[in-house]
Amino acid sequence: MDKFMMSCCEFYDMEFVVMKDKFLPDAQNELVEIFLAGDFDYILFLDDDHWGHTKEMMDTLINANAYVSTIKSYSRHYPYLPALLVKHGSGFSPVEMEGYQEIDLCGFPMTLMKKDLFFKLEKPYFRAIKLDDRDWHTDIDFYSRLGEIGIKPIGCFQHCLPHDKVTQENVNRLRSEETRELYLKECNKGV
Repeated sequence: MDKFMMSCCEFYDMEFVVMKDKFLPDAQNELVEIFLAGDFDYILFLDDDHWGHTKEMMDTLINANAYVSTIKSYSRHYPYLPALLVKHGSGFSPVEMEGYQEIDLCGFPMTLMKKDLFFKLEKPYFRAIKLDDRDWHTDIDFYSRLGEIGIKPIGCFQHCLPHDKVTQENVNRLRSEETRELYLKECNKGV
């Protein structure tokens, strides 16, 4: 990440803050308060189990010109589905697309948010919900509240951010030509 920080600082006025040993929503809310008190236009969230961030990814997020934009990544568990989702019935479906696309749900692997966004939301901005015996999920509630005010995040499919040991190349190798079409159909069934 140091290389990413250095390359971005040559082009953007950035300040980096790392939160350790805090409950996720508390850390996210504290970061937003620091951000709102500063003279910045965007806040960038980076998950600690993603790697390979590049200045080109940062440029892509900024060029999306959206309240929220995020780089594509995959789940770290087989079958390694995209972590960018659209509403499908009462749930969500992962999608594989190209370019900039509206989505309904994602995490915060490399997610850029405009300052104006937080003036549209009530505090606390990030709220934990319990899911799969873990009580630190903040993304579902956050993006649900964005949807209620008509804001959809923009998925940036131009790049793929590695997640733990899962890279675009690994995912491609796992999917033969025979299963690729079936995989894409399954991913995009909600589109």
